[in-house]
Amino acid sequence: MLTATKKLVKTWRKKKKHLIVNAVVNGRDSKNGNLVRVLQVKDYPPIILAGYLDALDSLMRAQGATLHKTIRYAPADISFNWKMKNKMSRLQKSIEGQTMHDPARQAEVEALDTILALRDSTIQENRKLVDVWTFLTISAPKEHQLNAAEATLKNWFDNMSGELDSLKYEQLEAARQTSVVADLTTKDSEFFLKSHYGRVTTEGAAARTYPMTRGTFSDDQGLYIGRRTEDGSFCFVNLCDPNDSRAQNLTVFGKTGEGKSFFMKALVNSLLDEGVHVFVFDLDGEWRDLCEEVGGVYIDHTANNGRYFEPLTILPAIPELDQECMAYNRGRYQAAVNSGIRTLSLLADGLSKQEVFEAGQAIRRVFVNAGINREDMSTWETFTGERPTIHRLFAEIEAEVERGNADAKKLYDKVKIYFIGIYDNMFQLEESVTFQHAPLVVYKVGNGSGAEGQEDETAKQAQLKMSMAIDVVNANIQKLKFEGVYFSAVLVDEGQRQLKNPELRRAIFDWYTAIRKWNGMMILGSNTPAIMLDTAEGVGMWENTNVRVYFFMEQSAIRELARNSDVPEEIQERISQNEGSRKFILEYHKRYDELFMDVPASEAALYKTRGLKKTG
Repeated sequence: MLTATKKLVKTWRKKKKHLIVNAVVNGRDSKNGNLVRVLQVKDYPPIILAGYLDALDSLMRAQGATLHKTIRYAPADISFNWKMKNKMSRLQKSIEGQTMHDPARQAEVEALDTILALRDSTIQENRKLVDVWTFLTISAPKEHQLNAAEATLKNWFDNMSGELDSLKYEQLEAARQTSVVADLTTKDSEFFLKSHYGRVTTEGAAARTYPMTRGTFSDDQGLYIGRRTEDGSFCFVNLCDPNDSRAQNLTVFGKTGEGKSFFMKALVNSLLDEGVHVFVFDLDGEWRDLCEEVGGVYIDHTANNGRYFEPLTILPAIPELDQECMAYNRGRYQAAVNSGIRTLSLLADGLSKQEVFEAGQAIRRVFVNAGINREDMSTWETFTGERPTIHRLFAEIEAEVERGNADAKKLYDKVKIYFIGIYDNMFQLEESVTFQHAPLVVYKVGNGSGAEGQEDETAKQAQLKMSMAIDVVNANIQKLKFEGVYFSAVLVDEGQRQLKNPELRRAIFDWYTAIRKWNGMMILGSNTPAIMLDTAEGVGMWENTNVRVYFFMEQSAIRELARNSDVPEEIQERISQNEGSRKFILEYHKRYDELFMDVPASEAALYKTRGLKKTG
């Protein structure tokens, strides 16, 4: 954990009034004096429904006690090796020929099913094995209440074909295991965990047993994500490990004004503390303060100042250190063609196949006139003729119209307003392709005046300016990687406004997938998950995203979530209950936690956003 993050944690831990942790001393809660006893689930019920532990709360209240659940996860130290294969073969042979009602056979069938599940999890890379420990902490004012509560719990598990361990002689270590500040690497902890093995299962199955993990992510490594609403403990998630294929992209959903932008700014600050280079597409001019504070570069590309990146630029080559570099260099010509077509499509609100053909032919003629040979990379950056530009492209389309080409005329009529009409100031000042080495680079691509949810000219121009910057930012990320920068991130806020255009949406989704091989991650913010779940490519992106954040959303957005995802109903309900609370649900590899972003006031002042009445 970097120094800046340590300072943050140290600052807040010093202020004990902010950290709500009930220490257990000699079997009593140091805060309220209640007697405390910790039990462990030794044998789980054979059929477990999501949120099954919540059913126990009312049972405890009836006994005058309260219940706290703690679930610990750890990577399972087990693999499907030859010993497991031998055991599987012996079980299969033993089962053959036995009667259906033989109790011994049933136990062997269950054992065989477990081994087969472990084998499948080993083969399928997307299914990880974990050890799960479930602790139940009872608290009551009187000993007879505590004993009655324990008996009730044991009876419930017995009726459900499960079993509890009283941990009679290990209460001190059990209390440590359930503490948010526990050090699980001590000798006592290691001995305890060896004596009380966790249940080996897949991550997906573990998540279904209880949606809220309640403090199982935090290992003081990775990025500071927030603090838990239940006990104030800190949550860290490692998003930036290039060697971890699961450390992928992040999506943030939430209604405007619920804290989504505040969270993303705090997250970017955490990324900067980790040495990650961050590129932000800013639609509403909300990132300037933070950018200036950290010594970043703020580039204003809004339509009214006429600055733009030339879409027909064939970007410079990068050192050919491996096959990926060579593939990138070979694809630069086609990338420029695609960028030109995407630009015209954005200007025209979509192109027919005939118009796409005419656009492509016009781009080819512009390149040929510049002396660019598609098959000869040495001609791509030095020109014998006029350099390719968006203005030369429009002139080529205009010339084709004069030759009587009807399809070119349709294309011309759709885009002429941006070259000879009232919006002809959009392409006035070409920005040089300069690779930035600043920690934070912000591209202001919109002015925030467009009404959210409306198809207007302001929104279209913001989409266009972002489209023209995509290839430059992507090339910058690739260059940073080969200069030794270990990780980069791209943030797109207000995705529901930027991704309305199909051309830009496809480009972002393609980028969302490809950025990983350049040690990069994408952070996408939106007020609804529909931007991902209503298209096939978006669904693919959703399924490849392991980290999601849910602030309060409108019911229509939650219904979209329910129809198209496997987010448990309990989590959906919690999202719908969080209006105005600025709490959020973190989903991390199918586990869930409820958090809030808590930062010092001096830092919060940098994060003020539209729609938020207060910060911090």
